[in-house]
Amino acid sequence: MGFGARAKMLVTDRDVTQKKLAKQIGITPAKMSNYLTEKNEIPCRVIVGIAEYFHVSTDYLLGLTDEPEPPIHINKEEKVLVETYRSLSREQRELVLQTIRLMGEQNTRREG
Repeated sequence: MGFGARAKMLVTDRDVTQKKLAKQIGITPAKMSNYLTEKNEIPCRVIVGIAEYFHVSTDYLLGLTDEPEPPIHINKEEKVLVETYRSLSREQRELVLQTIRLMGEQNTRREG
């Protein structure tokens, strides 16, 4: 599925008019229509604008991935945690998940 099809699907699924999207991005509705029907090549700034508006990745819009969510950026400490978690046995990973759930519940109780 190409850019035009994915962008049109987002417009339809999220109940947004092409006119409103065009206004948000700073282009005319006619240009937006031409981009969505792939009559004209779309500039990078418009791709980025549509991605930001719908909170999806540009890779998703361009058909490079089927995952609409932008990748999560993690810091070095988080990367070490993920790598360590992946090295654990299935039982150990389950124990880690149970501990995290318990901590989350404790935090919820404190906040509430």
